[in-house]
Amino acid sequence: MSTANTSLCALILFTLTACGGGGGGETTQANTSNNTSGETSAETSSADTSSNTSTDTSTNTNTDTNTDTSTDTATNEQAEDTATYQLTFTRTWEADNFATNFPANSHFSPLVGLTHNADGFIFKPDLTASAGMISMAETGSKSQLKDEISAIQNAGHSNYLIDESGVPNSAKSISFTFEASQQFPLLSVVSMVAPSPDWFIGLQGVPLFTDNQWLDSQTIQLKVYDAGSDSGSRFGSANQATSPAEPVMLLTSDPADSDFAAGVHRESGAYIGMIEIKRMQ
Repeated sequence: MSTANTSLCALILFTLTACGGGGGGETTQANTSNNTSGETSAETSSADTSSNTSTDTSTNTNTDTNTDTSTDTATNEQAEDTATYQLTFTRTWEADNFATNFPANSHFSPLVGLTHNADGFIFKPDLTASAGMISMAETGSKSQLKDEISAIQNAGHSNYLIDESGVPNSAKSISFTFEASQQFPLLSVVSMVAPSPDWFIGLQGVPLFTDNQWLDSQTIQLKVYDAGSDSGSRFGSANQATSPAEPVMLLTSDPADSDFAAGVHRESGAYIGMIEIKRMQ
């Protein structure tokens, strides 16, 4: 080979080496870059897991709050505005337990009363009886007392009139229903002890609604009151008007005239009757 050919071959070999053809170094670098990217992706995944944990905790807190609110609401219950009751009046006044001068035609006059507020009373012990109460206690008539109850209703102190039959000599009891409301929660009812000068039995202002609750049932033993308008001392005494009239009080009389002291039997303490009040469901 001539010197010129040798120089040409050397020049071609040098040029190929300088251009880098056929090497794989960049591929290795690309793989390394991919591995680094994978580590970064793994860190991102870890951050996502932390975020999910925070979300679960928030959800549990909201659930507890909702449960407490529901419990508070369930405790706020209100009683009904009105209630219906059954009243049963039973006589226990008999010749064998009130023997002294026991009348042949013993009975109780028709019952009259009302449901009312604190200002709607029809009688009170130690106060002088109204004309309507005196008429009822002396004769058994309830018409004048009903007029007085109408006036009480017109004044806004009552909403229900009780107007029922009495208990005759041949019967033992009477039952009827009546209605009360939260605005008028008191019960008063009266009946004449007959025959008598001016004696009667009565309930005065019995509460049916207290502390946001209606009374379920109650039995009340009845004492005898003296209306203070007649001075007769026996069941069958003739009229003897008391002037001036005395206040209403529990009946006490001479032992020879009747068996009463402070409204009950002088010796045994027996009651003349009883009233049972029961709420209807």
